[in-house]
This record gives sequence, structure tokens and C-alpha cells, in this order.
Amino acid sequence: MGMRKTTGMMCAALLAASMLATGCSSKTAEPAKGETAGKDAGGEVALNFSWWGNDDRHQATQKAIDAFNTAHAGKIKVTGEPSGFGNLEETFATRYAGGTAADIMTVNYPWVLQYSPDGKGFYDLDQVKDIFDFSQYDPEFLKFGQRAGKMQAIPYGQNTLGFYLNKSAFERAGIKELPKTFDEYKKAAEAFTKADPNSYLIVSPTFRFAAIYYLQQKTGKGEFADDLSMNYTQEDYKDALIWYKDLADAHVFCSRKDYIENVGNEPVSIAQNAKFINGGYAGVLEWTGGIASNAKTLSDKGDQLAIAPLPVIDGAKFEGTMAKPSLTFAISKDSKNPKAAAEFLQYILNDPEGTKLMGSTRGMVASKAAKASLEADGQITGVVKDAYDFTANAKVINNSPIFENAKFTDAYDKNYEKFEFGQSSADDAAKAIFDAISEENAKLKEQYK
Repeated sequence: MGMRKTTGMMCAALLAASMLATGCSSKTAEPAKGETAGKDAGGEVALNFSWWGNDDRHQATQKAIDAFNTAHAGKIKVTGEPSGFGNLEETFATRYAGGTAADIMTVNYPWVLQYSPDGKGFYDLDQVKDIFDFSQYDPEFLKFGQRAGKMQAIPYGQNTLGFYLNKSAFERAGIKELPKTFDEYKKAAEAFTKADPNSYLIVSPTFRFAAIYYLQQKTGKGEFADDLSMNYTQEDYKDALIWYKDLADAHVFCSRKDYIENVGNEPVSIAQNAKFINGGYAGVLEWTGGIASNAKTLSDKGDQLAIAPLPVIDGAKFEGTMAKPSLTFAISKDSKNPKAAAEFLQYILNDPEGTKLMGSTRGMVASKAAKASLEADGQITGVVKDAYDFTANAKVINNSPIFENAKFTDAYDKNYEKFEFGQSSADDAAKAIFDAISEENAKLKEQYK
């Protein structure tokens, strides 16, 4: 995908607080003709809403649901269906195929293409423009939720990959200025490991995050082109394996062995991980969507999270990072009450009160109204404000819609682990990654052509 400043995607979200205008409030929708199923005996519409996240996201979302239900008592009642980060794709696929998906569902950006290549996989949101205020979004940004000319999902905001460090832990190690280069990270790791030989500076939830960060800078390209073709060679993957292991051996990146022992096998948020909380992990390579959770975890124990400058590899053709639309929201094509569902989405994504309650637990918001509401409420401060600024200024390459296919990530992680554990050479691991990605890529290109 092409390089550009993030301002193209996020300019709408970065307008002044004065953009908080009338017309962003939740509107009460009368059920459309035939929109009666899902009501109880008293005529109340029953909806369910599925999402995933950490405890802070769960709590904020439930508060918003409770406030919405109170305001719509006797008319609409929403029931929350929260979950953790594990097995997201499998769970969604099972529910979608079985016709048991929630009325209002959280949808990962790649799933819009996967489940609605023809624009018919989710409810056509163009049918609820009288209820949901799409004018609060940059029209170009909304295209990430469109398929075959139909609005299938509402993108929440932009996720930008970055280095988020426990500034307090670095200060305790005698490092007053956060590292700017990978050489500086190596020197900082020496100071940390003197105090704790089992400490690591950066946790990448998957080897793939770090590998793509490296390969984008090395090649100047994202992993997949606009036509979904592969951009990286077997030799590129080999270089990424060697680069990461060198930094893991130096305790800059967390080794896979340590990650498996302390976090597990899944690429999950470490915001609640004991080693992160206690400073054994001094930072994360993660999306901005997780920054509020990570910051709160550290602030609860008196530590401060900070956004570090993006380090650049030697000989880089690109000096930035990767980005993608964050969570998107869709309405089930099987929902019996899509207008009521749209009213709930209007409340949590655009309404001043609903967006205030949802907060920044899902990262950077794209809605002008939501950002203005959060600014007015004093929620866009500190590291969250820094994340908005970082998002606005970072050079990025946008992920392809097929980027987060689980088979790709599995190929990276399983084969890197074999390489790190001495069970395969760099050449063999690179070939295995290249072959696995090539095979799955060919299937996807055929599926979505």
C-alpha cells in the first residue's frame, strides 16, 4: 500500500473541539416496517453487542450500554457480550456461519473483505444514514469500511504501530532520555540486564510486528501490494529473522522463549501482564489502540508510559511504521432491528455523552464529534494526546486488508521459534515462511479477485 502522512486519514479526527456540533446526538428511530422481531412482550427491542478487550474497555463500554438503556427504557435494550483477545477469528467465524452473531458486532478490518467481498456480508449502513451521522468522518477514511460500493462497517480510528516505553523504568535504570536508535536500545538493554538478567526492553506480541516494521523500512513497501501480491522475498524474510534474533539476544526485543513462558502463545495485549506491570518488560511494540490500557496499568503503580521516537534501521528506504484502521463496527445482515442498532452506534460513536463514556479505551477516534467530546471532557491529555500527535505526524504504510490473516502470523511465529530454539537454520525458516505465505496468498487472491 502507498506511503503517506497519516494526516490524510486522520485530519477529520484532529479538528478543533469547536467541531462538536448539534446533530451528533442519538436520534430515536421508529422501527421500520417489519422490524418487530426481537421485541419482548412490552414492545422493547432487544439487541446484543459483541466486542473484545481489556477490563478498562469492558467497564467503559458497559457504562455506555447502561446509560443508553436507561435513556431508552421500554424502547431498546442492549446486552453486552465482551470477551478477551484470544481466538477472536475462530469465534467470529463460528458465530457468523451459525447465524448467531450479535446484532451490533465489532469487526476486525480484514474481516470486512473476508466476510463481505461482494458488499452483502453485513447490513448495508447506507440504509441508516438518517440515523447514523456519517458526516462526522472523513469520506476517504470511511472507504475502509466499504465493499462493492456499500457501507459495510464503520471504522473507529487509525491504529499506528509504535514503541511505547515505561519511562519510569528507564529512569530507574539511569537512562534519562528514551532511545532513538536500535544501537541506543542495545546500550539501554545492557543497563537493564545488569539489574535483572531476565528483563527485556520491548515486547512484540508477535514476531511478525517487528519483522514487518523492519521489512517496510528495508524495502519501502508493505507486505502486500494493492492487488494483494506479495512484496517480500525469501531473502527478505531471512534478513528479518536474523535482525530480530540479534536484538532478542541483546534483550532489546523479548525472546519467544520468554514470551511463551510469561505471556503465552497468543499475540495478546500485555497491559495486565505481571512482568510488564513490574518493569521486567520495559515497553511494547504495539498499536496506538492499546496505549490507554498500557498507560493506565503503569499509572496505577506510579509509573509513566511514553511514546518513543521511531528507530530507523541502517540503509532504510522508508523511515516510518505501519498503520491500519482499528476496530470497525457492523450490524448483522440478519438483525431484525437494524435501525435500533444504528441508533446505538450513533450513541457510542458520535453522541457527546456516549463517546465520553466509551473514552479512549479503543484508541484514536476518527469521528470529529467524538474527539471534540473527549477533548471537552479532558480525556485527551497526557500520553493519549501524545498518541494523537504521533498518529498525525508518523509516516506510515497502510496494511493490506489481508494482512491479519491468522495463517500469515502463524507462519512467522512458528518458524521464528524454530530458528530461535536452534531447530532450523535462518535459510530453512525463511523458506518455510515464504512458502506458507505464498500458499495462503494465492488462495486469497483467487478468493477475492
